[in-house]
Amino acid sequence: MTALRIQRSAIGLALVAVACSANAAQPCESADLGCAIFNGQHAIPAHLRDDDRTLPDWTTRCINCHTGKQPAEAFAPPLTPSYLLDAISRRGGPPSRYNPDTFCRVLKDGVDPASVMLRKSMPNYQISDTECAALWRFITSG
Repeated sequence: MTALRIQRSAIGLALVAVACSANAAQPCESADLGCAIFNGQHAIPAHLRDDDRTLPDWTTRCINCHTGKQPAEAFAPPLTPSYLLDAISRRGGPPSRYNPDTFCRVLKDGVDPASVMLRKSMPNYQISDTECAALWRFITSG
């Protein structure tokens, strides 16, 4: 990948994060690691696919792009229990549903439960199993 393409990808992600950051972080209970990860109060290192440079923390908060809105109204699908747990077709793949393992796989590798690669704008996170489990519990507890 050329340096210019990498720079454009990083700039594009930054612009998306700024545009999506209108979703204000909501305060978390002090012990809720999943909420802190979702809102960006507990940063998780991340990078774009095919680019090992770590992204700035403010660009990788879940809440930047994943809102409670309908998928057609948001940049990225809402991270709600029904979206994750119901068997639905995503990105042209067969119907699938998330579970804790496939959720962590999508965060780490950008591959959904139906083995469909997510868009490059979705960061690949260097998230621990404990952090991923906490985020899964927060999102699916609805």
